[in-house]
Amino acid sequence: MKHLTDRHIMAAMLMAAFVALPASAAETEAESNAEGVATAPVAAEAASQAIAQASSEAESPASQISVDGYSTASAQAEKAPSWWKQIRVNGAVQTEFHFPIKDDLTADQGYAGKKVLNNTYFDLAITAPYLSLGGRFEFAKWPLPAFYDTPGYAGWGVPYLWATGRYKWFQLTAGDFYEQFGSGLILRAYNERNMGIDNSIRGGRLKLNPVSGLYLTALGGTQRYYWHHNPAIIWGGDAEWSIDETFSKAFNYNYGVNVGVSYVGKSQSQTNYYLWDADELMKLYFPETVAAFDYRLKLRLKNVNILAEGAYKSEDPCAYNNFTYGNGHAELLTVSYAKKGTSAFVQAKRSQNMRFLSDRMQNDLQGNGNINHLPAFSMTQTYTLAALYSYATQSDGEWAFQAEIGHLFPRGTALGGKYGTNVRVSASYISGLGHMPSVAYQKAAPGSDGYRPAYWQIGSLYYADANVEIKKKLTKDFSLSLFYLFQKFNLYVLQGHGGMMTTNVAVVEGQWKMAKKVQLRWELQYLATKADEGDWMGALVEISFAPHWMVTLTDTYNNSRKVDGAWLSDRKNYYKAMVTYTYKANRFSLSYGRTRSGYDCSGGVCRLVPATNGLSLTYNYTF
Repeated sequence: MKHLTDRHIMAAMLMAAFVALPASAAETEAESNAEGVATAPVAAEAASQAIAQASSEAESPASQISVDGYSTASAQAEKAPSWWKQIRVNGAVQTEFHFPIKDDLTADQGYAGKKVLNNTYFDLAITAPYLSLGGRFEFAKWPLPAFYDTPGYAGWGVPYLWATGRYKWFQLTAGDFYEQFGSGLILRAYNERNMGIDNSIRGGRLKLNPVSGLYLTALGGTQRYYWHHNPAIIWGGDAEWSIDETFSKAFNYNYGVNVGVSYVGKSQSQTNYYLWDADELMKLYFPETVAAFDYRLKLRLKNVNILAEGAYKSEDPCAYNNFTYGNGHAELLTVSYAKKGTSAFVQAKRSQNMRFLSDRMQNDLQGNGNINHLPAFSMTQTYTLAALYSYATQSDGEWAFQAEIGHLFPRGTALGGKYGTNVRVSASYISGLGHMPSVAYQKAAPGSDGYRPAYWQIGSLYYADANVEIKKKLTKDFSLSLFYLFQKFNLYVLQGHGGMMTTNVAVVEGQWKMAKKVQLRWELQYLATKADEGDWMGALVEISFAPHWMVTLTDTYNNSRKVDGAWLSDRKNYYKAMVTYTYKANRFSLSYGRTRSGYDCSGGVCRLVPATNGLSLTYNYTF
């Protein structure tokens, strides 16, 4: 990185944080903090959608555009503005400052003497007919507590630049980009800031839509790893054909067929490695090229949708799988049903040795360096205590099953009452393939094929849950939600300590519209368990004054812990107060309080975050 003085660094940071331009649509993502309070950080995927939309509008036929007062010699030009008048500028700013305060409970010692920690992101995109370009400035020289101890995370600069040219059914991108083939089993390059993940690809991408319903993608480049790029060269292609779109006259809206196939190759020049194993020096020969394939079929049959997808990866020894040579594969099947008032789905997945890395020597459990993504087949929890023990996908191998059904009992029925009742029931069951990933799998001898259990063999339980949620509007101004979670969680497999634990979580949530622009929301939560840290209770009170103000108070209390074999109360308390102000496209939030240490999970990826205490200031702006 180029060296600048602290004065120059802070000037660049403040410029990125407080730039002001006319407001319009731009990139945003929705995330929830540990207390369930909505925040609005920036998402690169959302930005891409906004930019694509703006670009599409800019490329609309001239006959569809009319600008008052504009005229030239030709009648056609009178209907269309000049090229430069079609230019659009979109962007977003997200910055968060944290002022740590020493606290015995959170063991916060001021982060090596730093008085303020900060993450800042400034995205900018310019779109015009046939061309769009943009980039992102990031400042994380002294990153926020969740990322402070992550090796390689600290830094600042412009890690993301891109330019895209479009003409009719042709689109070419040069620079940095995000992409996903199918469900992501062999390729998913994405950005999720609250998890510290940004594995964008730097290189080139070509997208073609030569006929209706046929979509082709080819790409190549290297993958971002924090402030560097990993050594492997990645290339690949994807073809997706919506047959019902191509032959629209032969299909009606109730039926559809979509087929897809993908290929991703990885080339890394390091082809041999010396390793001590059982006091013996071994020389391993690595394949220079690893190939991965994906194939999928989607069917729409009136109210039923079916997705069948499979993936295969050739032998790929790496640090994560202890340099074993067995191939990898994954298969998933999802069947969903939707009709007015009712929805349901059931899905199953089997995966083995499917961690696909852009550097075989890395073992980054946070998700950076992953070329692909394996979705978690467990419910995404939004309540604080329900999310306390979230599942992380075990990429060395797992069987996963999930099912859910939701139904709206209409008004005027016995269960619907005056305003209707919404009920949702779901369950998950996830197990190993006959081995424990952090034990037997790691003991597989380097140079071997690793553990290869029979396909239908189901191993020990990793995770299981059952969820019931009832939402009921009791009066015109008051609604109530009841939620219950039963959970089996293998601490040893998922967190590296303890054994199998059972939790029961109950939540009551109320929403009361006190006045036309005033609403009160509250939560009461309780988690009961005889393992790990014992029982927890939580509460939230949130009052909003539309359209500008919101005040939130939360408290999470660990009311029992096991100490020397006895369950004791130790007043382990995590409280937080937050004030949020929104004006047009600007959003400010100020909070003070404690955050407990634990695993923050999203989409099957988890990261361990430390306990913190202090003052935080967040600003978001889109234009």
